[in-house]
Amino acid sequence: MVIRNKVSSRLATALILLCSLCFHPVMAQISPFDYGLREADDGIGRYWAMYKAHVDALALGAEVSYAGIDTLDIELPPDYQTIPLGPHTDFGGLVLYVTNNQQHATLFALQTSLKPITIDKKMVDGGDFRSVPELSSGEKLLVLTDRHIWTERIGYGYSIHRQDIMLLHEGVAANAPIAPWNTDSTDLSASYTEVDTSRKLFRGLTMHRTEVSQYKTYCLSVYGQCNVLIEDVHVTTPKSRMNADGVFGITNSVKVTFRDVTVDGTYSGYGASRGYGYAFSLNNLWNTVFERVTADGNWGVFGTNHLSNTTLTECDLNRFDIHCYGRDVLLRRCILRQRQTQFSSMYGTLTFDSCRFIDCIPVRIRSSYNAYTPFDIVMRDCTFEMTTRHHSLVNVMLLDTATNARPELSVKCWPNLKIENMTVVAPALVGTLNLYEPTGKLSELKKPVDYIDHVVVNGLKVIRPNGKSAKVNVKLSSREFLTLRKLGFTINP
Repeated sequence: MVIRNKVSSRLATALILLCSLCFHPVMAQISPFDYGLREADDGIGRYWAMYKAHVDALALGAEVSYAGIDTLDIELPPDYQTIPLGPHTDFGGLVLYVTNNQQHATLFALQTSLKPITIDKKMVDGGDFRSVPELSSGEKLLVLTDRHIWTERIGYGYSIHRQDIMLLHEGVAANAPIAPWNTDSTDLSASYTEVDTSRKLFRGLTMHRTEVSQYKTYCLSVYGQCNVLIEDVHVTTPKSRMNADGVFGITNSVKVTFRDVTVDGTYSGYGASRGYGYAFSLNNLWNTVFERVTADGNWGVFGTNHLSNTTLTECDLNRFDIHCYGRDVLLRRCILRQRQTQFSSMYGTLTFDSCRFIDCIPVRIRSSYNAYTPFDIVMRDCTFEMTTRHHSLVNVMLLDTATNARPELSVKCWPNLKIENMTVVAPALVGTLNLYEPTGKLSELKKPVDYIDHVVVNGLKVIRPNGKSAKVNVKLSSREFLTLRKLGFTINP
């Protein structure tokens, strides 16, 4: 533990807090020093000093100050509890080494609870809830869950129940749901919470999960929140046989921004134990922003469901996905490496603006959900660096031709594709660029697909890795497929 010179006492802090609350609008501050941090002689004692400071700060409406603290080594105790956060947490550049030999745990949490409410599903699509007393005033988050199964995930042994979230102001929604809820197949369950729309902050932390840890420590859980900025946070993870990670877990929230965040490694297994694990475990969010986020993990750094209106800017990632049920994604000036962006049950538009794809699948439509919904893909001013294993833009993984039991998913749709000014980097061993790549049995291609009616390429430049001009064969698809609508395929210089 490294501590800069600081003189403080619990009494002095209490007096400062009292004066601040009485005479000054700026939030008062208390410190882990006042809870025995300096005197603690082991990691467990230092953990309790942090925990108690945050608990009291939350109760008093104060902030926790990490001034005077550079580095802390903490260890989670047997009677560990998640550290609760107030609306403003600035660690001031703290470097935190965390050892966990007790249980899988989340270190920090910013959370609220939801209350059940009964509403008519006919209200949802119109977004007007002023006739509902509990929702008619103030700011509310309305969480929607469909009790009817949206789809079964084949081969994984579980079902998906779709969710949506809406932000209400004086009973009127600021956003629409991903897909209509006033359908015969929808069985609506709803809950809500009052929400503070002012900015919440979690920033200035480097967290190292130590190699000797036998259990996972997730960094942050956010639940039922609006307007949260997670900024200048960096998490490292050693190679480990543990998996099922979720460094950041964000659920039932709106207007969450990650800015200047780095995740170096995740618990996602290695060797024979390789399994899934994510840096960003996201569920039921609206208006989520990632700015200058760099993340890499053994499995893939995003694991998300039920996301609407998501923007990524200047990010460097090995994977982005919406597993199931999403709408409208914009990736701007992002680098995507080695894995893919992956979707199912997607709506709206997926836009890549000035992105770079390096040895990856730009778009993969996941087959296991059997949810081929209508959406559009736009690629503008992008660079696709092909390899012998990845030289197709849109990979459609195919199931058998069985119809999904959910009426909204009974028709298999393929996305439209529009390309504007793409640069293709083609090694000498790669002679063909496929716009679509269906993968599956030949019999699966005999059933016509719906929605897709246009594929347009406006401007395509092909070069070798050394920058010299080259040529490739551009094919609509690596294998023939049938469409229900007349398909227009246009390539313009």
